[in-house]
Amino acid sequence: MSEVLLVYGDEPQRMEEVKGAFLTSYTTLNVRMFDSESSPRSICEAMNEQSLFGDVSVLYIANPPIIKKTAKQSLGEWQQVYDALLTYNGESPILLMYHESIDKRIQANKALLAAIRHEECHKLKGQELLTWVTVYCKKNGYTITRDGMLYLQHVLELWQDVPVSFLRTEFDRYFLQLGKTKKITEDFLRENSSDYGAKNIFAFKDALLQKNAAVLMELFPFMLSYKEIDRALSYIESQLRLQLMVSECRAYGMSEAETVAYMKDNGSTVKPYPIKLAYSAARSVTIHALAGLLRHLYEIIRLGRMGEGQLIRVRDACLTYCLSEEEKI
Repeated sequence: MSEVLLVYGDEPQRMEEVKGAFLTSYTTLNVRMFDSESSPRSICEAMNEQSLFGDVSVLYIANPPIIKKTAKQSLGEWQQVYDALLTYNGESPILLMYHESIDKRIQANKALLAAIRHEECHKLKGQELLTWVTVYCKKNGYTITRDGMLYLQHVLELWQDVPVSFLRTEFDRYFLQLGKTKKITEDFLRENSSDYGAKNIFAFKDALLQKNAAVLMELFPFMLSYKEIDRALSYIESQLRLQLMVSECRAYGMSEAETVAYMKDNGSTVKPYPIKLAYSAARSVTIHALAGLLRHLYEIIRLGRMGEGQLIRVRDACLTYCLSEEEKI
């Protein structure tokens, strides 16, 4: 009996990787293509063909309508394909690609998944995404340093849905740039990351804490045009709130390690790396002015969706902070 594999989910890049690995296992075989427009009868005939001369083919079936969306849904003429897969013992390897999630509560779907090998490719988030990056770099002969991984984790926090395809394109470019240098560092990532929204938002936050009014003015047109400005400002507000807490800890004489431990002991879920950045920035922070800026941002965010007038208020509040004098810490 040949292998049958069902690959499904909402992460196309990972699905392509699994598909590639499967087809690589059968490089000596031809591939016969089918999809949802194909005749179910022709697919069943291909599954039942007996090879007399060893000319077996891989049967590749894209998005076959054999997955039920509701328990009462009828598969119609595709029922014969579904039934054939449940008891398949033919010679041809079969690869099924289904670009959606599968409701495993439906009995028919559950029976199919129990009968054939399957792999779910859901969108990666958090640690799963970082693990993918680590594995992809290792596969290509590169490693990310600890500070590079911490920086990448910090950058990805702003993005709710980071496509694996985007990261693959990014890191393929890094590999070309690095050449024989096999380590990817924080400095390299800061210097060479694509100029996507999150990077500019980080630059805006950093310029604000450094009281660099010139850079803020350069970035503000971007902030005005950024399509997810509400989320961006919420992120900046959360980072400034973290900065205020860390700056106050430093003002009380606590070390960076003591600050990390203190925040963890008091229920904070913030990772050590953002605390490290905030502790380093604390020397130039004006605590009472930062608290005032946060009050302005709270009020602006509370008013609701950002309009240009409210964003001008954000700009003015940020520039006012830049003019505040440093406190001796």
